[in-house]
Amino acid sequence: MVSTAEGVKLIAAETGRLKEHLRGANPGDWRLDSPCEGWVVGDVIGHLGWAADFFARAISAGKSGIISAPVGLPEIGSIPPAELPAYIAQMAKGYSQSAGAGLVDVFSASVDHLGAVLSEMQDDDWSKACWGLRQIQPAAAYVPIRISEVVIHSWDIRFPSDSNAGLSPDCVAPVLDRLPVWLGSLGLAEFSPSEPAARYRFRTIGSADFQRDVVLKHQENTENQENTVEDAEGEPAATFTCDADVLALLVWGRLQPKQVLADGRLTATPGYGTGHEFATWLSR
Repeated sequence: MVSTAEGVKLIAAETGRLKEHLRGANPGDWRLDSPCEGWVVGDVIGHLGWAADFFARAISAGKSGIISAPVGLPEIGSIPPAELPAYIAQMAKGYSQSAGAGLVDVFSASVDHLGAVLSEMQDDDWSKACWGLRQIQPAAAYVPIRISEVVIHSWDIRFPSDSNAGLSPDCVAPVLDRLPVWLGSLGLAEFSPSEPAARYRFRTIGSADFQRDVVLKHQENTENQENTVEDAEGEPAATFTCDADVLALLVWGRLQPKQVLADGRLTATPGYGTGHEFATWLSR
C-alpha cells in the first residue's frame, strides 16, 4: 500500500498523462461507448471532473473543521446505497453536458484545483474528518479512492479508440488493493470447497509484483466457512497468475474471470492441492 504522500504524486502524474491525452484526442471520441455500462467516454470524463470538484470541496472544508455537505451535495445517508450509482451517473452526465464543447478545459480546471488542494495539505491535515457521499472519513481516505478512479477511468477513456490501451505501470499496484472488495462482491464469504481448509494465491507479473492469498477455513463445530484475504504465506493449494493489468481490470469489473481463465490470461498452477474448485467458483 502506498503512502499518502506517494499517492498524491501518483494522482498528479496520472492526471497529467490524461490531460495530455485529452488535448490530443478527437472530440468525436467523447460519443463512443465506454467500458462503463451506460456511459459514453464524455460521461467518464465528466465523472472524473465532477468527482475532482467535490473531493476538493470536501477536503478543503474538512481541513477547516467543516464536515457538513458542500452546497449542492447530499447529506450523508440521504441517498440509499442502492441509488448512489444512479446519482453519480446523473452528476457525471450533467457535468459533461454542461461543459459542452469546452469539456477538456472545464475538466482540466477541476483536476488542477484538486491537485492544488492535495499538494497544500500538511501532515496533520490528512487525519481531519471530511464529508463523503457514504460516510465521514479522514482526508487521507480520498487519496487511494482517487488513484483508482483516475487510473481505471483513464483506461475507460482510452480503450474505445485504442483496444491496446494499458494501465500506467507506476499506478497499477495501489489499484490491486481492491482485491478483497472484488472477491467479497463475488460472494467469497459463501464459497465452501470440499476441502475443510485451503489457501489460493493471486500473483501478478509485469508492472507490479503483487501477491495475496485467499484463505478458506471451515469453522470448527459449525457449518460456517471463514474466508479471508491475507498476505501471501506458506505453500498455496494453487497459484493464479496473470499480468498486473489483467488483475487490476478484473477487480474493477472491466474483465470477467470466466473470460480470462478461458483465454489463458489468468492461469492456475497447482501447489500441494488443486485450484479447480476455486477456478470453477470464479468462472460461474
